[in-house]
Amino acid sequence: MLLAYAEAAYASECGRYFRRLGWEVQMVASGAEARALADTYRPDVIVFDAELRDDSVWLTSADHEVIVVANGPNYADLPDGDLIVRREDGPQALVESIFGKSYLSEAV
Repeated sequence: MLLAYAEAAYASECGRYFRRLGWEVQMVASGAEARALADTYRPDVIVFDAELRDDSVWLTSADHEVIVVANGPNYADLPDGDLIVRREDGPQALVESIFGKSYLSEAV
């Protein structure tokens, strides 16, 4: 997983959560870094914070599942086709968006 974040506390929580599930997690703090690392690292999933405001804001590729983390309910400026999770729902929302809601009960 490649996690491009705007909020360090949220990224840290998600990174720890997914590492406990056995995932390799790379974290970056800008869209430009995410784009460069995505080309090299080739992650299965990219989690991209909607608060990032640099020139590489949206990463789209047939090779990646892109999940956008947004704060609040206003998603009008987000591209079609991306999965969207709310930051306030925590890392569990990311797990559910990737694996489905039944995954957490199976993992426990």
